[in-house]
Amino acid sequence: MKQVFSHSITLVPDTDSLDNQYLFRLATDIASLIIVDLAELLKEFRNDRVEFKKDYKLWNQVYPTEKELDLFRTVVEKSLVDGRKVHIINCTLREEVLLVRELYEELGYFDAKENRFVVPFATVPVTIGVNIRNLVYSTKDYKSKRESICFIPPPRESGHVKTLFAAINSWVVSTVGINNLSTEKELLKTLLETEKINLTTLAQVMYGNFMEMGCQVGKTEEWRVELS
Repeated sequence: MKQVFSHSITLVPDTDSLDNQYLFRLATDIASLIIVDLAELLKEFRNDRVEFKKDYKLWNQVYPTEKELDLFRTVVEKSLVDGRKVHIINCTLREEVLLVRELYEELGYFDAKENRFVVPFATVPVTIGVNIRNLVYSTKDYKSKRESICFIPPPRESGHVKTLFAAINSWVVSTVGINNLSTEKELLKTLLETEKINLTTLAQVMYGNFMEMGCQVGKTEEWRVELS
C-alpha cells in the first residue's frame, strides 16, 4: 500500500509494494475566517416560484447561476478593495473560474514551462474551492437522481463541470471539499478511476492546500482505496 502526499507517493512500511491500494489523509471540519461559503450566501435567494418537482432539472434555477455569479463577484471585489484574503468555497461556474484565472495571470502566477499556475496559496488574495458533489453530478443527472441531488449550489450544466476539472489540474481551483466521507468514498474513487484527477493532485486539494492557506482543520480522516 502507498501513502499519497501532495508532492510524493511513498510505500507504507510492511505492506505490499505491488498492490493497487492507496492511503490518503483528508481534511474535514475545516474552519477559517477567510472562508466564504457560496452555498450559505445562496440560501437567502431561493426562488420558490420554480416548480422543480414537476421537472427536477429546474432545481438548477431555484438557485440560478446568475445569482451565484453576482454573489461571487461581490465577494471578490470586496476582498480586493479591502485587501483581505478570501477563500470562496462551493464554486460551480465556468465564469468564476475564468475570473480567478485572469487574476492569477495578472499577478504573474502562470508558469509557461509547467503549463499551469504556481500559486502561493498562503498569500494570494483570492482562492476558490469546489465541492465533490458538484464535480460528480451535472444537470444530466437530475432525471435519474431526482431530489437526491437537490443540494446547494445545484449541479450545473456539464460544461461548467468540465471547466472545474481543468481548473483543478491547472491549480486555479485550490481545494475540494467533502460532506461525509462514509457516503462519498465512491465519488472520490470515481474521480481517480476516470483519470480526471491524479493521485497527488487529489491529496493536495483535499488536504495540503487547506494547510498551506492556514485553515483550521478540526479533523482528518484516513481514506484507503483500491484502484483497478
